[in-house]
Amino acid sequence: MRLNSILIPLVSGLAALSTLFTGSAKAQEKLTFLEYTIEADIELVQPAFSANILDNEGNEIIAIGVDGKYQRWLYIYGFSNDKLVLLDKQPLSHDLYRYDVYLPDELTDKRQLQKLYFLSADSLWFYQPGHAVLASVENQPTVSEIVNIAPISSITLVPQADFISRGQFVKDINNDGEGDIIISDFKEVHLMLSQPGSSAAIPNFTRQSLPLLPIIELTKSGAEYSRPELHITDTNFDGKDDIIKVGEGLLEVYTQLDSGLFTNSANYISVSQPISGVDWWNKRDIYGRQLDQSDLMYRKVEKIADINADGITDLVVRYTKSSGVFDRSNDYEVYLGQNKDNVLFFPREANSVIRADGTLSGLNFVDLDSDAKLEVVVSGFDIGISQIIGALLSGSIDQDVYVFKMNDQYIFPKSANLTQEVELNFSLTSGQSGEPVVSLGDLNGDGFKELILSDDEKSLKIYQGKAGASPFVSRSDELKFALPTEGSMVKLTDINHDGKDDLLVHYGRQDDKALQRKVLVFIAQ
Repeated sequence: MRLNSILIPLVSGLAALSTLFTGSAKAQEKLTFLEYTIEADIELVQPAFSANILDNEGNEIIAIGVDGKYQRWLYIYGFSNDKLVLLDKQPLSHDLYRYDVYLPDELTDKRQLQKLYFLSADSLWFYQPGHAVLASVENQPTVSEIVNIAPISSITLVPQADFISRGQFVKDINNDGEGDIIISDFKEVHLMLSQPGSSAAIPNFTRQSLPLLPIIELTKSGAEYSRPELHITDTNFDGKDDIIKVGEGLLEVYTQLDSGLFTNSANYISVSQPISGVDWWNKRDIYGRQLDQSDLMYRKVEKIADINADGITDLVVRYTKSSGVFDRSNDYEVYLGQNKDNVLFFPREANSVIRADGTLSGLNFVDLDSDAKLEVVVSGFDIGISQIIGALLSGSIDQDVYVFKMNDQYIFPKSANLTQEVELNFSLTSGQSGEPVVSLGDLNGDGFKELILSDDEKSLKIYQGKAGASPFVSRSDELKFALPTEGSMVKLTDINHDGKDDLLVHYGRQDDKALQRKVLVFIAQ
């Protein structure tokens, strides 16, 4: 036997072992951040968010606030010479009640400029930058403006709004990478499809209306109207996304045409289970009251999308079972779609059921390991009498965070791959409740998302992502700062376009007054 025949496998094995330990060490490398602070001269009344709306370095940070005279303002911050500065500010009329911007998904070029839109009762408005590149408000005059670009018909008829908030009316409906507009009125849903190539000027639209009624809830004094929830995904295997509204026991589908428009009449996909697109607490019985919780079984569609990366749309349903107010459970049923002669079909029995202790809520599908298959992150808590009494005495209640990872057969396990505990706080004095931080993002750019949880009022625990059945390391990093009472105000997004998610932190009305004009930015290194 030659010596080489022994040494070569030995060297190869040592090299593989070295690679394994090197990769493990890299995954365990401590996360570091550069911290920036925005101190606004107005009270920030809506969560700040990040979007690429100016031809400037990285994303901008967009904030909405009110000054001492109750004038509303749009403030836009961005990086200039490694400093976070105010690039632009615009007064907002009180007839504006919603704003939104298209945020591209992980597969879209995030450097593409996006558009910031506003709604009033009868018009669509657009933030038009005054310069291609803005240095700062201090260095050059602001000549940008918010312009009226199109008349609309909507279900919101208020001439003056008490507040302005983020909406969900901008989406890429027809797969062209441009944000489109969706607006509902009392009889139809109106689509305004952006025309590619109009990014530098006022956008142009192709209009289409679909016979989709709003959600109508009858009350003793009249009726309440809200925009129907629409799902955008491919249902006929032509590679183009279609528009879906969930009906009672079926899916109402408007198919996308080669032109980018949609069919004017619906096709219907029957579902074996009695599904609905409306939450059970918004339903009424024959007496006009909420449904009886002593004997309740109800299936509400939560998601319609391809979750297992096989190119076929799947269906996720929240199955609520209740035999009383304190005896209720929510399971999430996953029905994997099938292609039957180019017709989307769902089986009668769920392929997987997401189930855990307590009442589950906050379902989130996310790709943790960049394999295009979606994992499940969901929260659960007990609502029994003993838990409620304990919560009243302590002012907090334990909340479990569960992570489920599907196997190679596209089946989720019966038990969670990972369970962590966070704390939900509330105040009997104010009648308001807090919210723990439960978020996910790739903070080190390795393709694996980290799990970010609140530890206490002044620190986050960050569990780095990794390959394997357990998606996170067991030992956490720590990031210390004053956490907002509402954990949803900690956002993760790649602000500087370096492939690593960063943290954007806003404070709300439940936080100290001194914090309500602050925004913290943590840039991952």
